Amino acid sequence: MRKLRTLTKQYFSQAAPKVSGVLALLAILGGSLPTQASVPLRRADIEQILNRVEVIPRGRSARTARVSDFLSIGDALRTAAASRAELRFNDGSLARVGQRATFHFVPNTRNFRLSNGTMLLLIPPGRGRSTIQTPSAVTGIQGSALVVRHVESRNLTMVMALTNNPAGAMTMVRLRDST
Repeated sequence: MRKLRTLTKQYFSQAAPKVSGVLALLAILGGSLPTQASVPLRRADIEQILNRVEVIPRGRSARTARVSDFLSIGDALRTAAASRAELRFNDGSLARVGQRATFHFVPNTRNFRLSNGTMLLLIPPGRGRSTIQTPSAVTGIQGSALVVRHVESRNLTMVMALTNNPAGAMTMVRLRDST
């Protein structure tokens, strides 16, 4: 847990100076951050891999992932037991996808999908509102750190906020029809 706190503090302290002007302007204008950010997500580079991780290119069979591979439109990432992967998005956001997870992001938006498993997501302030969807819930955040876990066998989603964000609260909606 101490390592996670250190990683989170380092990440946000590096991002804060770059976005302070944007946040000040938004505060002056009194506007809220848009769902579609000015820097939409187009690509996720795989920076770290532990054990068995697969990339599932759109319309193709799964293949073993390698560091420096990337996810783009329609691709997915799947991890096996005792495995994980770290992804860096074109806006600087970081996702750590844990074991037995299937992860997608919807390019040109700020929307993520987690079909099962656990993911840590660190989004720098000022990037806009992001949503994470599981089969049973949708959560929305702005410039924050959180963990999302979906337990497929129980159709249960847990969301753990790791940081506070003065730009806006995290929201979560339970999906009624999760079949």
